[in-house]
Amino acid sequence: MIQIIFIALLFVSHCYAELSQKYVKADGAELFCQFDGKGEPLVVIHGGPGLSQDYLLPQMSRLSENYFVIFYDQRGCGRSTGELKESGNLDDFMNDIEAIRKEFGFEKISVMGHSWGGLLAMKYATVHPGCVKRLILVTSMSASYEDFNSFLEEWNKRMAPYKSQLESITNNSCFSEGDPKLHEQFLKLIFATYLFNPNKVCELNLSMSRKAALHGIEARKIFNVEVKDYDLFSDLGKLYVPTLIIHGDSDPNPLQSATHIRDAIKNSKLTVIKECGHFPYIEQPETFFKLLSP
Repeated sequence: MIQIIFIALLFVSHCYAELSQKYVKADGAELFCQFDGKGEPLVVIHGGPGLSQDYLLPQMSRLSENYFVIFYDQRGCGRSTGELKESGNLDDFMNDIEAIRKEFGFEKISVMGHSWGGLLAMKYATVHPGCVKRLILVTSMSASYEDFNSFLEEWNKRMAPYKSQLESITNNSCFSEGDPKLHEQFLKLIFATYLFNPNKVCELNLSMSRKAALHGIEARKIFNVEVKDYDLFSDLGKLYVPTLIIHGDSDPNPLQSATHIRDAIKNSKLTVIKECGHFPYIEQPETFFKLLSP
């Protein structure tokens, strides 16, 4: 058994080590990118806000079997630099994705967004439709604030039993100083409720540096204040980009949010994965990656 575990760990480390790395300069930021594979270019936009690409890896590196896949840390997050502006628009995030597309020399890219990254992916497709070959939304954030409120209601229900534990962590002075272990504990407590099988949370790579933890605090503050009264549906209705929407039947974001996105985008398909929460690449990897086969 020990030998099997050791071999598995070597395999995971090998997958992660295969990714090449570079920084891409954007307006006032340097974006940390990792990439690998051959074929159709696929830019993966992580969730959060305030997280980094790390929680998607090493599992998502499997995409390199069929795509030239690019992961990146959003500005002011993870190992990327750049300020997070206290403004209600997403222009900087859109410009960052454009900078990555141009740096790698692609006329068109497929774009995958997970969670909060789904909102960025949808916005990018509406702003640069001619640059998007395919749009993939994985347990995406809602396309409107009205639908986002439905998520908040469900989130509050799931968090209620853990309110005192969460407050104990965030009230610890070390948390505000960016203690990596406390931040990992905080995120695991939350994300366990996002899963069909809470025990699977141990498979999420939520380790981070102190700097990345501090970036996360700042990003969440801005998000909580500034993301309000948004609605992408009018712009999505003008979109005709092939779109795959993947939703887990145990995701805290209600199914109606995903169906509203499907109904808005003309050339779209919604697939619901059973016994699956917010991280299908963790809970139902075979089903998930089969859906993404070119």
